[in-house]
Amino acid sequence: MPSENQEGDGFLPPIATAEPAFPAYADPSYVMPNEISVSAQLDDGTKSTFNVTIEKLPQEAVKPYYGGYRHKHTGVTYHHSAAQTERVAKVYKDVSNLRNRDTQTYSVITKSTQLVREAGTQMKRKDLHLDESGNVSIEAKPYFSSNQLLELQRQKTLTIQCYWRGYIARKLAWARRDQIYQAHLARIKAKEDVVKENSAKQKREIERRMNPKSVKDFEILFNELETWRQTEHHKIRESNETDANKKLLVADLLAKEAKLLQTIDKLKAKALKSGREKRVSQMIQRMSEPKAWEQSDGIPIEVETPYTTRAKELAQLYTSLKTTLISTDERLDVLLNIKWTVNEFDCALTRDIVELIDREADLLNRGRGESTLSGLRVRLNNLFLQFIETPEFNPEASRFLKVPNGYEVEPLFKTLAAPSNWN
Repeated sequence: MPSENQEGDGFLPPIATAEPAFPAYADPSYVMPNEISVSAQLDDGTKSTFNVTIEKLPQEAVKPYYGGYRHKHTGVTYHHSAAQTERVAKVYKDVSNLRNRDTQTYSVITKSTQLVREAGTQMKRKDLHLDESGNVSIEAKPYFSSNQLLELQRQKTLTIQCYWRGYIARKLAWARRDQIYQAHLARIKAKEDVVKENSAKQKREIERRMNPKSVKDFEILFNELETWRQTEHHKIRESNETDANKKLLVADLLAKEAKLLQTIDKLKAKALKSGREKRVSQMIQRMSEPKAWEQSDGIPIEVETPYTTRAKELAQLYTSLKTTLISTDERLDVLLNIKWTVNEFDCALTRDIVELIDREADLLNRGRGESTLSGLRVRLNNLFLQFIETPEFNPEASRFLKVPNGYEVEPLFKTLAAPSNWN
């Protein structure tokens, strides 16, 4: 609790000294007045002076001065907490009869209690018959010393160790048996995998020779044909046949070789056709796929653009055009949709497509068979595919051109004119 220097909070009795060695705030000769004036600042900013009456404690209640400290910046003096705390009188216990005989004597009180279950004890007598059928005789066992206890504990410990080590040994043995069994299963599985791989490889080799698709497949066929021809020619040359018979055998060998070459050429044409159809379907599918744009958070999002929508519509029309197992009305509907699509542009290609569509529609209305329309439909499919692969009609096709647009497409379609509503 702070106190100002001029107020003198320390209440100390006057001490006679030759020279005062105390600071101003701790002068023992200072006597607190009965009333002091205190100035304070009110809420409205004005200052007012009040008279404060001081109630002094009696001389025996004056607290001693234990020192204190002064704030360096404000100059406020703080006394010891003991000088600012109210003293509490110590309460002593009553020890008047501490060493009295009454405090060392316990008063005994007798009380009678009736138990819930009555019981009693009666010793055997001559004039009293007791039923001893339920009595049990208990005899004390021989004395069991601490050394005997330690020996028993040691024997039991050895028994536990024996069983535990046996369990560990059996567990290790079963683990090794399982490891050996798993290795055996792995070897069997490896052999089965090798057999399956060889079988699959043999099937792939047979399939490559029966239905070759790549350039390497045809190289294998030509190499095997050449090996077979050389082997057969060597057999004919080393045989004991006459020259006339050898010439006949060589002629037969040449005929067989020519027939095999024709078969290989047929397989090559079939592979080229299937490969072309596969490439066209993949190209059309990739054209109609939505764009994958990466957002600010790094997550890609699929976006449909006008170009991809256009490519998807053309892909659906091309797929419908290639479908043959449909009714006449459905075929005419497909041809009409394609005609509307290509009529948006005016060029030689679109005019040819429209002419073929009109011709097929006329033949269908006349009731002509499917076999008579096969050639017309193949030409129509090729022209419409060319329409799809032209960037002026399908902007997504520009990503699949092998050469720049200015060197391949423009000289072919100089007269085309794009509609005003196409961007």
